[in-house]
Amino acid sequence: MVRGLLIRGMIAGLVAGILGFGVAKIIGEPQVDKAIAFESYVEYHVHHQAPETEVVSRTLQGSAGLGTGALVYGVALGGIFALVFAFAYGRLGPLTARGTAAVLGLLGLVSVYVVPVLKYPANPPAIGDPDTIDRRTALYLVMIVASVVAVIIATVVRRRLLHRFGEWNATLLVAAGYAAAMILCFVSLPGVNEVPQQAIHGVVSAVTDAHVTFPPTVLWRFRIASLGIQAVMWSTIALGFGVIAQRHLDASSFIAEPSTSSAPR
Repeated sequence: MVRGLLIRGMIAGLVAGILGFGVAKIIGEPQVDKAIAFESYVEYHVHHQAPETEVVSRTLQGSAGLGTGALVYGVALGGIFALVFAFAYGRLGPLTARGTAAVLGLLGLVSVYVVPVLKYPANPPAIGDPDTIDRRTALYLVMIVASVVAVIIATVVRRRLLHRFGEWNATLLVAAGYAAAMILCFVSLPGVNEVPQQAIHGVVSAVTDAHVTFPPTVLWRFRIASLGIQAVMWSTIALGFGVIAQRHLDASSFIAEPSTSSAPR
């Protein structure tokens, strides 16, 4: 059964990757182009440096490169989602396959992307100091791990609280516990504020004198596009996989029932 679910999860992830690529191409790429244009403008007019030669052209990056990345990410995410579903199915209460997939999709989007990105938001090119990219990446991964672990603990604790407090109260209690854990992470983990101070004074020296600032609308549209890509991919996997997983499980139970009833007594 797990193999069948894994294949279906990867198929759902493939569809999610295609849709995610479409959102990224239509909404995200224009903001990336504007950010790169700003970066090139500052390098030439402020730093008086010639733009670096592109190893891979922007046309290829925004087409084949972006598409390949979206498809690989979608298939991988769909496969992982299917494995988590196989473990969680039947352990989240009396939910159908569709309901389980929907709950997992919501928890995944919130814990893997929404909460971590509130602490360390996505930035387009020209924002952030290149010398701190390793540190920023490590902090972002720490935030993701902490959020996912907190969700897993909350799910396990909720099961133990059901008989004592009921479904609604148990859900509220673990949700409050998750929120408290994330607030603790937000306070304890160091912040990364490279917009606009670092972008102005670190990456773009003397930019204040030149009256050049990074367009805030580009920054926020890029972040909205990033959220939109994740929301589309997670919802596509959760809803699409829920449908095909439900059919797969129903077919498996239908095949198993005759063999059981025809067994000798």
